[in-house]
Amino acid sequence: MKNKIVVVEDEFIVANDLALILRRAGYEVCGIGDSYDEALAIIEKHKPDIVLLDIHLKGKLTGIDLARKLREYNIAFVYLSANSNQRVLEEAKATQPYGFMVKPFREKDVLITLDIARYRHESTAEFAVEKDSILRKHLTRLINANNGWEQTLLTLSNVMQQVIPFDYLGVGFKSTGQKTYNGLGFLRIGFDEYQIIGQEEIMLITGHTLDDLVQFQVNTKRDVHPIIYTEEEFNEARNAPTMKRLIANTFRMESHMVFPLHLKNGSVFHFFFFSRSKNAYLPEHLSLAFRHQNYLSQAIEAMLAVEPNAPSKKENPASTIAPIRFDHIVGKNHLVLNVMDLISKVSQTETSVLIIGETGTGKELVARAIHQSSLRGDKPWVAVNCGALPASLIESELFGHERGAFSGAVERKIGKFELADGGTIFLDEIGEMQLDLQVKLLRVLQEKEIERVGGKETIKVNVRIVAATNKNLEKEVGEGRFRLDLYYRLNVFPIELPALRERKDDIRLLANHFVYTAGKKLGKGHVVISDKMMSGLEAYSWPGNIRELENTITHAMILHREGELQLTRELTTLLEPSGTTQTEKDYIIAALKKSSGRIRGEDGAAASLNIKPTTLESRMSKLGIKKEDFQ
Repeated sequence: MKNKIVVVEDEFIVANDLALILRRAGYEVCGIGDSYDEALAIIEKHKPDIVLLDIHLKGKLTGIDLARKLREYNIAFVYLSANSNQRVLEEAKATQPYGFMVKPFREKDVLITLDIARYRHESTAEFAVEKDSILRKHLTRLINANNGWEQTLLTLSNVMQQVIPFDYLGVGFKSTGQKTYNGLGFLRIGFDEYQIIGQEEIMLITGHTLDDLVQFQVNTKRDVHPIIYTEEEFNEARNAPTMKRLIANTFRMESHMVFPLHLKNGSVFHFFFFSRSKNAYLPEHLSLAFRHQNYLSQAIEAMLAVEPNAPSKKENPASTIAPIRFDHIVGKNHLVLNVMDLISKVSQTETSVLIIGETGTGKELVARAIHQSSLRGDKPWVAVNCGALPASLIESELFGHERGAFSGAVERKIGKFELADGGTIFLDEIGEMQLDLQVKLLRVLQEKEIERVGGKETIKVNVRIVAATNKNLEKEVGEGRFRLDLYYRLNVFPIELPALRERKDDIRLLANHFVYTAGKKLGKGHVVISDKMMSGLEAYSWPGNIRELENTITHAMILHREGELQLTRELTTLLEPSGTTQTEKDYIIAALKKSSGRIRGEDGAAASLNIKPTTLESRMSKLGIKKEDFQ
């Protein structure tokens, strides 16, 4: 008998059709529910392996609400949906489903999706075991280290970052009769860098007094039970004069989770997790903290035995964790740090990775970082651009061919997969691969073997596949250009790269980095980017992303003779890719306000944006910018 399945669907005919398909394929259908409560009762009774889950159910609660419960129970689920609006789909995706089927669906698609969901769930379980092992190992070391607050908590911050993501971690407790909270904050400022935030620092950063902080703490609800704040709850907390609002607004946080730790002496030591990403915290994060609360308690009790109270002076001790290095990935924006976190997690495994991002966002750099940080780092690295090879040659390039396999095949050729044996193969622009080759690639993923063109023997290969695309593969699947089964095999561990316009605070860092590297190649000394040029770089929308920025800097460096670096060509393509027109409009209005409405001249908006006045006027007309917008 195959896996047990529960169908949660409010349309009777659809639910029964699914049940027939599943039973014919040998699955055990242990119940059908059409509402949250009915489905949950069936799930708790039968403990199924997979749940097929409609988003829209009878009653107030939805399939998305049930999905959050299923994540607590560690049960795989696949969404069933007809047409849903973008907001609902984003909410659904935030629950990290194991598959997604759009009605109406074919029997074949249902069975393939279930196979993939089972495969993904098993892979997720492997990651959970790995996370547990990492956390337990480091907590045991901390228990025996006999360190004070700063060293213990800085090390713990590095450890927790690997299993529970955060951009700000507040830790500490409030003793009986004490006015202020006895604790520290750790603000993430780099991949393995944290700024220690104490009482003095928070007053300096925010401009508030000690009396203000005391009042904020009095107003803050004390969470005595573990909780993941919903978006609504977090917004409510941010509307009141509390410490949660102070941290969230000061450091631009979007998600919040609290884990109170009950110590032997009866006090409660809190962990306050904040993230700049929406929906960052899931039930498995709380489950992981629960599983290790005894280790956490022992580590905190050992710390308090050495140093009962948080220190007032900060020495910024070095972490005892040896992190993965990212020598070629530049940036400190939280979206980039999230990418680095994902690289560090997946590099030590053997799973396939799908890197998603616009052209020029650095997909190959990320793929190389995964390879170099892995156990295969000293083995072959082979990169293939699937979009650059003619359809008639790509199969031979990937799998090789035998002599005489086709006209012109005068000798045997070893393909890229054989060349990568023992190492990593990077398949860039995987979305361009033709359907017949997708079938063969799926076989490599499943069977770890290939056949040369014109050959009869199968050849075993030990290769890790890292793929990349700038296409929306879900859309490609829906339109029949990409295989659903291959998509989910590759999408076990997706890494989505942000566009440069989404991380504008990194432009200065990247620009200076490219000036330095170009200077070394060109044999030029120290060069400083002029304020005018930097303002132009930061105002531009960068449709070509990091690659376009690098090319712009290189061009300027080649023509540079003396003095500060200046732009050598206009950045005229202000219009960003779809969905970002408002951002461009905001930048132009900001420049016009700064210039008091002047367009021309040295102090005009056109000069600050590094474009011609006529170009700016054209953009203003197209974007509907009027005088009242900036005066």
